[in-house]
Amino acid sequence: MKSLTPAQYAKEVWGGAVTDKTVRNWIKRGKKLKGVSYVETTPTNHYVLFMEEEVKSNVTELLEQMRAKAA
Repeated sequence: MKSLTPAQYAKEVWGGAVTDKTVRNWIKRGKKLKGVSYVETTPTNHYVLFMEEEVKSNVTELLEQMRAKAA
């Protein structure tokens, strides 16, 4: 299990295709994040995402969704 900030999650899982603000918004809305077991809030109101070690990038999935919307 490893811990990531929203910025690290955006870069590692989404390849930078989304921002850390987007990830924080997903957390606030209760969206299930790929590979994330749970999310904790620090005393300074920052998020820490705990996830499994092996998670593949969502870049391909994101591109497919964008192409589907364009069609």
